[in-house]
Amino acid sequence: MERECDRISNLPDPLLEHILTFLPTKYAIRTGVLSKRWKGLWVSQPYISLSHDGLNGRIVEFKNLSIRDRTVKVSKYKNFFDKILLHPQARVKKLQISAPERLEALEFNRWFQAIMKEGLEELNLDFAIFSDAPVSILTVCNTLVTLKLDFGALSAHKFPKSFYFPNLKTMQLCGFILANNFTYQLLQSKNLESLILTYFMFDLMSRDSMPDCFEQKKALPNLNYAQMNCPYTFRGEDSTHFFLKNMIDVVSNAKDLNLSLSIMEYLAHDDLPEFNNLKHIKLYVQSFHVRAMCYILQKALNLESLHIEFIRPYGNVPLMLEELRSCCSQANLKVIQMTNFILEEDLVLDLVKLILESTGSLKDIVIELVEQPTMNNFLRCQKLLKLPRISECCILHLKWDFNYSYYTYHLR
Repeated sequence: MERECDRISNLPDPLLEHILTFLPTKYAIRTGVLSKRWKGLWVSQPYISLSHDGLNGRIVEFKNLSIRDRTVKVSKYKNFFDKILLHPQARVKKLQISAPERLEALEFNRWFQAIMKEGLEELNLDFAIFSDAPVSILTVCNTLVTLKLDFGALSAHKFPKSFYFPNLKTMQLCGFILANNFTYQLLQSKNLESLILTYFMFDLMSRDSMPDCFEQKKALPNLNYAQMNCPYTFRGEDSTHFFLKNMIDVVSNAKDLNLSLSIMEYLAHDDLPEFNNLKHIKLYVQSFHVRAMCYILQKALNLESLHIEFIRPYGNVPLMLEELRSCCSQANLKVIQMTNFILEEDLVLDLVKLILESTGSLKDIVIELVEQPTMNNFLRCQKLLKLPRISECCILHLKWDFNYSYYTYHLR
């Protein structure tokens, strides 16, 4: 019987390489054993993911191995990276790596030097423990579109002082110390659409000059979403004040903002730029941050959605209710969401009452309660549901968490 022709193997290299892009990295590599025709084709695969193809599982299993066996396994793991990333014909466009084991800076620098070339479009790294800062090589890439680096909330690695990614659209950094000129460098990424800075810190030891972006009236022109989450309160130093001031100015064109409690504490004591494009904002607040809410309502005339998450203890500082009442009456808010809501706090109830009485454009207000259900709290719920509202079409959605499921009241 005549042997059946292998039509797939007869396809041209570019088409076979395209087929391999649909396979997980480890399976694309294994195609090299099919025949000489397939050997080495995986090298040109531009999309490499070493996060979701079983490598993590192998590393996690090391906890049950001896030190010697773990050393052998880690060595194989590193050799696997070397084989993929350091191949002379490799042309990586998208790279996603996750490694829960300790890897030395020398190894990272070797890999980064190999991949940080023209043509790289996406770099997504999710690591756990390092001995030295591994990102000093991440300074210039004209083709980079997505940069996601998560080194853990307490990694305290310094992000490069100088970087240039002119085509960057997404930047997501977790656990980095940022230099005081970070905002100035960021302005060079004019195409940036999403900026997420979680658990970032400011380099208090830096003595470099601090560019003032506000005086230059510069902001990222295409920014849609910005999130800034700081793990500590900013106080004291003028350089810290300028850093936060510049960060707020740089993201002032965003349509959607998410600001942590420490940022709110800063905003409560300083003026703000205009937020002309802002449609939605999430704020983490305590009672003494109402002034910052007033500022935002005054500066964001097109704001339609406000998410307030209360931080305990909410505090006993009197609310600036009358100033907030005036701001709400002039705002165009349609949806307000309140989470981590504390029924037993009278100041919180006063805040809801004020919003319902003064916001004429409001359509929905969603309140998510977190306390244990008691008779007293049920009575307060009834009081909350009966609060008068100026907007006739406003619906109050009251959600109460009962053992990880929500029971919801809807009252028009």
